[in-house]
Amino acid sequence: MRILVLLLTLFAGGALAQDVVRHGIQIGALGALRTTLPEVAAKHGLKYDIKDFTDSTAALRALEQGELDVANTTTQHLVRAINEGIDVVWVAGWGGGYNVLVAREQFNVPAGDPAALKAAIDQRKGSNPVKIAVPTGSLQHAKLLSFLRSAKIDPDKDVQIVNVPFPNHPRAIEAGEVDMAMTLAGFGSLAMEKSHARLVQHLFDAGSGKQEVGFIVHRRLIQQKPELVQRIVDSHVDAMKLFVGNMDKQVEFEKKYSRFPPSVVDKTERTFLRYDYRTNVVDLKNMAREMRDLGWAKEDFGPRIDKAVDFRFLSKATGQSVEALSRW
Repeated sequence: MRILVLLLTLFAGGALAQDVVRHGIQIGALGALRTTLPEVAAKHGLKYDIKDFTDSTAALRALEQGELDVANTTTQHLVRAINEGIDVVWVAGWGGGYNVLVAREQFNVPAGDPAALKAAIDQRKGSNPVKIAVPTGSLQHAKLLSFLRSAKIDPDKDVQIVNVPFPNHPRAIEAGEVDMAMTLAGFGSLAMEKSHARLVQHLFDAGSGKQEVGFIVHRRLIQQKPELVQRIVDSHVDAMKLFVGNMDKQVEFEKKYSRFPPSVVDKTERTFLRYDYRTNVVDLKNMAREMRDLGWAKEDFGPRIDKAVDFRFLSKATGQSVEALSRW
């Protein structure tokens, strides 16, 4: 009996002993993961302490200073980390579809027609240029500049880019303070529903790439605690498996955390966002080239991307090869 009691005590102690992992997530992002990750964490001996960050730059700094163990980040900020000598490693993908260009109702341009957009912008060149809201320095800013240039629109001369935070985009469009906003999918959907904004372009997949967000850790964590990194990746995979490929579940889990109205969540998730724990590595390299072309990075860091990704943990978690996990 005394042996049995001892065994039960040890088992209970093991069940309660969980490594606390400090996870950095941008405010308003990854709602479905926030819902499912706590459900699977204990299975992997983990407990997540999720900290909100206003942007990926702040999360990068916290990771570098040892305040976080894992964080979500954008492809742009992975390149920025390389540029600034912050030794982070991309260990799993999340997805894309966040980049949405919308216009106020009166700026009547057909969706998915860059030539029509250029014509409308050309008509306003001079004293009354088309105004486009976007947080300067963001992934959306980089994608906007690249898109405009691909449409033969000079972002420095043909339009006026205005630094406006994402949450203010729907109001700025409704008030006519700007003609368009390059925004996050959620705020784009909100503007379309509440302010009658029009979709101009969904910058996803062909021409724009589809990998936008993934998960990173600092390289020292891989070197010092590879077993912990494995459990972190395992838990993320298990959490994503609860909704990836099942749109109804994706919407259901997102609604549990999102602050957007249910109808906006429905539109955002079903129309724009796509999730996958794999990573389209070619998009990371394309982002490195784009940032060099924009003057946001001192060189093309594309050749260094392969050293900044490590899918060994993801391969073990999924049973898929590193090569298969490098595209989706």
